[in-house]
Amino acid sequence: MQRGTIFLTIVALGIGVVIWLLPERQESHDLPPHQLLRDIIRETRFFSTDEVAAMLINRDPSLHLVDVRDSTAYRRFHLPGAVNVPLADILKEGSLDLLSGDEQTHVFYSNGTLRANQAWVLTRRLGYKNTYVMRGGLNRWIETIMEPPVPPSSASSEAFDQYDFRVAAGQYFRGEAAAPKKKVKTPPKVIPRRKKKVVASGGC
Repeated sequence: MQRGTIFLTIVALGIGVVIWLLPERQESHDLPPHQLLRDIIRETRFFSTDEVAAMLINRDPSLHLVDVRDSTAYRRFHLPGAVNVPLADILKEGSLDLLSGDEQTHVFYSNGTLRANQAWVLTRRLGYKNTYVMRGGLNRWIETIMEPPVPPSSASSEAFDQYDFRVAAGQYFRGEAAAPKKKVKTPPKVIPRRKKKVVASGGC
């Protein structure tokens, strides 16, 4: 496991522990800490930039991108169709209402992965099961979709197929070409949850 992944896992776990120790009344729909820890370790919350790009290109109606950066960064640049919910506002009732759609796949992203991971831990602790994180955030989006490196000549045919898709996707998002046709790994299915009303306020 890479050092960055280990660091992010420790940070996310720390947030989960802090939430668990908060003196607020815990309701039955809250996720138990041991379940949260298991989900953190399994890392099933991640979507790759390729998966997100493919869903955007295919106009997948289930995709709901949530930009957790501040409003200034969001206005400067954001992914197509993304809504802005700054991390500091993630626990406000209006923000949580945006995550109530059981039929949608809510994918958090930030510049890197840290803030998106924090948003995931907070909402997962409250029982939201259909929330995910775009691994690497916008930094990896630029590196893989907008400016993908050319594979070495010894790379596999799959690596070159992926590179061709990324080049075509980058051209599409820059408005230079039509949507590319390329299949990528199927994203994880949304796990439905019982509809509930969460009352929360304040930041993290």
